Amino acid sequence: MGKTLSHQDYTVGWVCPLEVEQIAAVAMLDEEHERLPQPPTDHNVYTLGSIAGHNVAIAGLHLAGNSPAATVVTQMRTTFPNLKFGMLVGIGGGVPVRTENGMIRLGHVVVSKPTGGHSGAVQYDHGKAKIGQFERTGALAPPPAVLLNAAQDLAVKRASSRKDPIQVNIKRIDTGIRGLRRYKHPGMSNDHLYKANYRHREPGLSCNECGCDPAQRIPRPTDDDDDDDEPYVEVHRGTIASGELVVKDPVLRDKLAKEYGFLCFEMEAAGALADFPCIVIRGISDYCDSHKDDRWHGYAAAAAAAYARLLFFHMPVDEVRRYISDSAETDIHHVRLRHDDQDRQDILDWIALPDYGSHQSHFLERQQPGTCRWFLDSEAYQAWLQMRQQTLFCPGIPGAGKTILTSVLINDLQKRYGDDVSVGVAYIYCNFQWQEKQKINDLLASLLRQLAEQSSSLPGDVKELYRRHKGRKTRPSFDELSNSLHSVATTYARLFIVIDALDECQRSDGCRARFLSELFDIQKRHGANILATSRVIQDIEKEFEGSVRVEIQAKDDDVQMYLDGHMDKLLSFVLSNPDLQRLIKSTIAETINGMFLLAPLHMDELAQEATPGDIEVALQNLPRGLSDTYERAMLRIEGQGGGLRDLAKKVLSLVCHANRALSTAELQHAVAVRAGQLELNEKFIPTLETIGLRNAIKL
Repeated sequence: MGKTLSHQDYTVGWVCPLEVEQIAAVAMLDEEHERLPQPPTDHNVYTLGSIAGHNVAIAGLHLAGNSPAATVVTQMRTTFPNLKFGMLVGIGGGVPVRTENGMIRLGHVVVSKPTGGHSGAVQYDHGKAKIGQFERTGALAPPPAVLLNAAQDLAVKRASSRKDPIQVNIKRIDTGIRGLRRYKHPGMSNDHLYKANYRHREPGLSCNECGCDPAQRIPRPTDDDDDDDEPYVEVHRGTIASGELVVKDPVLRDKLAKEYGFLCFEMEAAGALADFPCIVIRGISDYCDSHKDDRWHGYAAAAAAAYARLLFFHMPVDEVRRYISDSAETDIHHVRLRHDDQDRQDILDWIALPDYGSHQSHFLERQQPGTCRWFLDSEAYQAWLQMRQQTLFCPGIPGAGKTILTSVLINDLQKRYGDDVSVGVAYIYCNFQWQEKQKINDLLASLLRQLAEQSSSLPGDVKELYRRHKGRKTRPSFDELSNSLHSVATTYARLFIVIDALDECQRSDGCRARFLSELFDIQKRHGANILATSRVIQDIEKEFEGSVRVEIQAKDDDVQMYLDGHMDKLLSFVLSNPDLQRLIKSTIAETINGMFLLAPLHMDELAQEATPGDIEVALQNLPRGLSDTYERAMLRIEGQGGGLRDLAKKVLSLVCHANRALSTAELQHAVAVRAGQLELNEKFIPTLETIGLRNAIKL
């Protein structure tokens, strides 16, 4: 049995994401302590122990990345309130550059240190996977002075040591045990650096197995005193880059290293360093290229853990305790506030993920400025705003612009009442492609999440719902969601619910009927205002009998504004010909017959014409109705060259069959996939210009 201490006794947090890193970390403890109870909101698993008189809490991550790291650190600091700083210890990708301690090699250690105006760790933009397009977003907090002083003292003492103390501590891991064999040094003969422009030949296979050309390797300098089994572990101190993506592009690696002086790339520091002073320690396991494999993971993790252990022997225990000063209570209060925020976010995300906000932004961006005023200024809409318990039903033909108008009025509601906590606004965009995630319980959960999120504090019923189901990993029933929704509704003096494309809400299992029944019940009991758009469908019309009705159709003024705003999409001779512009606007406005969707399609067709005469002929032959317009668009696609034709069809297939709307970057990567390839080849990624080249896609 080990010691049992209190939560307040632990002063240092050690975070290591991977299993291979955690095993090495635990091996560095002088003694291991008994586990302590944790709050139900702390999902970390800790190994507790001490090194050189310092009590340490070690935690891993279930998932690599900055966001999981931030969650782990927040929960750790709440459970152990006297933690004053942390160590992020594990493996990383090295930049093969020369420092004052020589070339960075596999098995070396890189440690964060403020250098050249940087704090020691820099976050670059995450989520952009395109090669050469990462952006630095700012420096992170520097390591605390006690750790910087310890690192310097370690370097001074180690320089005059006959035996490498890092290597001595690596040997704490008994590689004679079968499960620990991966921590053996792989041998410097297995340290290969390839030229930046030479890609790995076969993903999933080692360089030897797939036959990577040895002639493409860069000769590495060797030291006479290096033993292939136990080389001296060089430590390089400087700037470490942190981001969400694994860097496997040596060209990008070298570009960023040259620009910012990076020595190493990793994936957790930005999350942990948000407001927690840490030092980042990384054993180099690869060179951030496509040739990386797992061979060096164990030894690199052991080297980083051994260095971290040594730091404890160069930190005065009293100095660490001195950090727990009068400001500790303020820090703890701040952490608890953050933890409360995290608890709130966890509950909201459990209820339903925020699906509709991104759709709202996307649709609103497509609005032509100035359009839809006819609806916002209408007596029907203004009356709906002013009085409680009102229903506004807005049917329209396909392509009339119902969804864009919905986004405009949601934006209007949010602008009017965004600062008023007594007013709640919730909305749903129905889509027949989302039937699996728009069942009746999903719809109620989304409304519940939106209204709970706007509330100044989560209602007790919502917290109880979470508590009741989270531990059992079950989902709430229809009745439970309904009761919670009514409970949240009582917290608002005014409530607005907007439903777009009600006709696309599935009828199976009575989903649409049950959803409308629930909405009308909320309206009756809580005075909610409901607005719904739909295609003209008799069953839906009956549900809204007696309600105020405003038909949605393309208004001439809106069409004219749209065409004025997009006239520059045509060839330049149109801009210098006012008469031709007037003819274009009047003809298109006449042919669309209330269907706004046809206006951009017709403009796309006119963009193909080379002379004023060709435009006039095209105007005379404009298709009327969606079917004719789509048929002509497909004929244009078929008439293109093979490459563009195939690209257009592939894009259309992806857009039509995707489970959700794709971003432009996702679409570019999806069309680049080739049969038989196990890894994305950037050479096949088309530019956005190519995807839209000569208006290849007009649907």
